[in-house]
Amino acid sequence: MTDNTFFIIWLVSFFLYFVIYTYWIPYRTQVRIEEWLRSTDSDDTLLLSLGVIVKSIREQALVDFEEFMLPRARESLKKFWGGAMGNAARELSKGEEGSQLSLLHNMTKDLSGQPWYVQAAASKLLPIMQNAAKTDSNAVKTISEGMGLQK
Repeated sequence: MTDNTFFIIWLVSFFLYFVIYTYWIPYRTQVRIEEWLRSTDSDDTLLLSLGVIVKSIREQALVDFEEFMLPRARESLKKFWGGAMGNAARELSKGEEGSQLSLLHNMTKDLSGQPWYVQAAASKLLPIMQNAAKTDSNAVKTISEGMGLQK
Protein backbone atom coordinates (compact mmCIF):
# COMPACT_ATOMS: atom_id res chain seq x y z
CA MET A 1 0.00 0.00 0.00
CA THR A 2 1.37 3.36 -0.95
CA ASP A 3 1.17 6.56 0.97
CA ASN A 4 -1.38 7.99 -1.42
CA THR A 5 -3.81 5.08 -1.02
CA PHE A 6 -3.36 5.19 2.76
CA PHE A 7 -4.11 8.91 2.74
CA ILE A 8 -7.26 8.38 0.60
CA ILE A 9 -8.50 5.58 2.88
CA TRP A 10 -7.82 7.73 5.95
CA LEU A 11 -9.61 10.73 4.40
CA VAL A 12 -12.65 8.62 3.42
CA SER A 13 -12.86 7.01 6.87
CA PHE A 14 -12.55 10.41 8.58
CA PHE A 15 -15.28 11.82 6.36
CA LEU A 16 -17.57 8.85 7.15
CA TYR A 17 -16.82 9.20 10.86
CA PHE A 18 -17.55 12.93 10.71
CA VAL A 19 -20.86 12.46 8.83
CA ILE A 20 -22.05 9.62 11.08
CA TYR A 21 -21.29 11.29 14.41
CA THR A 22 -22.17 14.84 13.40
CA TYR A 23 -25.34 14.32 11.36
CA TRP A 24 -26.72 10.80 11.25
CA ILE A 25 -26.65 9.90 14.99
CA PRO A 26 -28.19 13.24 16.15
CA TYR A 27 -30.84 12.96 13.44
CA ARG A 28 -31.78 9.40 14.43
CA THR A 29 -31.82 10.36 18.11
CA GLN A 30 -34.15 13.27 17.37
CA VAL A 31 -36.48 11.03 15.35
CA ARG A 32 -36.64 8.45 18.15
CA ILE A 33 -37.32 11.12 20.79
CA GLU A 34 -40.10 12.63 18.69
CA GLU A 35 -41.67 9.19 18.16
CA TRP A 36 -41.56 8.54 21.91
CA LEU A 37 -43.09 11.93 22.69
CA ARG A 38 -45.97 11.25 20.29
CA SER A 39 -46.63 7.84 21.79
CA THR A 40 -48.97 7.22 24.73
CA ASP A 41 -46.11 5.83 26.81
CA SER A 42 -44.65 9.28 27.26
CA ASP A 43 -47.77 10.89 28.78
CA ASP A 44 -47.46 9.43 32.28
CA THR A 45 -43.71 9.94 32.38
CA LEU A 46 -43.98 13.55 31.29
CA LEU A 47 -46.73 14.28 33.82
CA LEU A 48 -44.65 12.80 36.63
CA SER A 49 -41.62 14.79 35.50
CA LEU A 50 -43.66 17.96 35.28
CA GLY A 51 -45.00 17.39 38.80
CA VAL A 52 -41.46 17.10 40.18
CA ILE A 53 -40.40 20.29 38.38
CA VAL A 54 -43.44 22.27 39.59
CA LYS A 55 -42.91 21.06 43.16
CA SER A 56 -39.27 22.15 43.17
CA ILE A 57 -40.22 25.55 41.71
CA ARG A 58 -42.85 26.05 44.45
CA GLU A 59 -40.39 25.07 47.18
CA GLN A 60 -37.76 27.44 45.81
CA ALA A 61 -40.34 30.24 45.53
CA LEU A 62 -41.29 29.76 49.20
CA VAL A 63 -37.64 29.78 50.25
CA ASP A 64 -37.03 32.93 48.23
CA PHE A 65 -40.13 34.55 49.73
CA GLU A 66 -39.06 33.72 53.29
CA GLU A 67 -35.50 34.88 52.76
CA PHE A 68 -36.19 38.03 50.76
CA MET A 69 -39.75 39.33 51.12
CA LEU A 70 -40.64 38.59 54.75
CA PRO A 71 -37.76 40.61 56.27
CA ARG A 72 -38.67 43.55 54.03
CA ALA A 73 -42.34 43.29 54.98
CA ARG A 74 -41.46 43.19 58.68
CA GLU A 75 -39.25 46.26 58.35
CA SER A 76 -41.96 48.14 56.44
CA LEU A 77 -44.56 47.25 59.06
CA LYS A 78 -42.23 48.33 61.89
CA LYS A 79 -41.58 51.66 60.17
CA PHE A 80 -45.30 52.15 59.57
CA TRP A 81 -46.27 51.55 63.20
CA GLY A 82 -43.30 53.54 64.47
CA GLY A 83 -44.39 56.47 62.36
CA ALA A 84 -48.02 56.11 63.41
CA MET A 85 -47.20 56.13 67.11
CA GLY A 86 -44.74 59.02 66.66
CA ASN A 87 -47.43 61.04 64.89
CA ALA A 88 -49.90 60.22 67.65
CA ALA A 89 -47.44 61.43 70.28
CA ARG A 90 -46.86 64.70 68.39
CA GLU A 91 -50.58 65.28 67.95
CA LEU A 92 -51.30 64.62 71.61
CA SER A 93 -48.56 67.00 72.72
CA LYS A 94 -50.19 69.86 70.79
CA GLY A 95 -52.99 71.87 72.27
CA GLU A 96 -55.27 71.49 75.23
CA GLU A 97 -56.07 67.82 74.74
CA GLY A 98 -52.39 66.96 75.08
CA SER A 99 -52.09 68.72 78.40
CA GLN A 100 -55.28 67.10 79.65
CA LEU A 101 -54.16 63.69 78.52
CA SER A 102 -50.59 63.83 79.74
CA LEU A 103 -50.85 60.22 80.86
CA LEU A 104 -51.69 59.09 77.33
CA HIS A 105 -49.05 61.41 75.93
CA ASN A 106 -46.38 59.90 78.16
CA MET A 107 -47.55 56.43 77.24
CA THR A 108 -47.21 57.15 73.53
CA LYS A 109 -43.73 58.55 74.13
CA ASP A 110 -42.79 55.38 75.99
CA LEU A 111 -44.24 53.25 73.19
CA SER A 112 -42.19 54.93 70.47
CA GLY A 113 -39.22 52.62 71.12
CA GLN A 114 -41.27 49.45 71.52
CA PRO A 115 -41.70 46.68 68.92
CA TRP A 116 -44.34 47.16 66.24
CA TYR A 117 -46.76 44.63 67.71
CA VAL A 118 -46.76 46.39 71.10
CA GLN A 119 -47.42 49.68 69.32
CA ALA A 120 -50.22 48.09 67.31
CA ALA A 121 -51.92 46.78 70.45
CA ALA A 122 -51.46 50.12 72.18
CA SER A 123 -52.97 52.00 69.24
CA LYS A 124 -56.13 49.97 69.80
CA LEU A 125 -56.11 50.35 73.60
CA LEU A 126 -55.30 54.08 73.85
CA PRO A 127 -58.66 55.25 72.40
CA ILE A 128 -60.48 52.92 74.80
CA MET A 129 -58.56 54.41 77.71
CA GLN A 130 -59.22 57.94 76.45
CA ASN A 131 -62.97 57.26 76.28
CA ALA A 132 -62.85 55.73 79.74
CA ALA A 133 -61.15 58.85 81.11
CA LYS A 134 -63.97 61.07 79.85
CA THR A 135 -66.61 60.95 82.58
CA ASP A 136 -69.65 63.13 82.88
CA SER A 137 -70.10 64.93 86.23
CA ASN A 138 -73.78 63.92 86.41
CA ALA A 139 -73.17 60.31 85.48
CA VAL A 140 -73.79 57.55 87.97
CA LYS A 141 -70.80 55.25 88.33
CA THR A 142 -71.61 51.78 87.10
CA ILE A 143 -69.38 48.92 86.18
CA SER A 144 -69.56 47.76 82.62
CA GLU A 145 -70.02 44.03 82.40
CA GLY A 146 -67.47 43.57 79.59
CA MET A 147 -64.29 45.29 80.74
CA GLY A 148 -64.89 46.37 84.32
CA LEU A 149 -64.41 50.07 83.47
CA GLN A 150 -66.47 52.72 85.19
CA LYS A 151 -68.78 54.84 83.04
